[in-house]
Amino acid sequence: MVARALGFRAEGDLPAARAEIDEAYSTLLGPQSDLLRMLDPPSAARLIGNSKKLVALARLTAADAMLAGDAGNQQTQKQLYDRARTLATEAVKLDPADENAKAVIDELRGK
Repeated sequence: MVARALGFRAEGDLPAARAEIDEAYSTLLGPQSDLLRMLDPPSAARLIGNSKKLVALARLTAADAMLAGDAGNQQTQKQLYDRARTLATEAVKLDPADENAKAVIDELRGK
């Protein structure tokens, strides 16, 4: 879903990319999607409790940040990138051997 959203983004179809991101959040997080997105990252991580799911959420949040930037909302973009980094950091705390989480942290450095 993230790849499809980024494909729409590359084509300049930001409304379709936004719809895809929103659907991905719902698919990943289920009925608690809105709640988990409102919570601070450490609290959300405790409720999710799975490093792989946190990595997926971090990647999804980073894609959401890209869309915010495309819409001209730099403040939201920065907040979402910070959230994505923190979610990936929480994933490493849950599973220190999770190389995907470490890769997300590296990818998001400087954003």
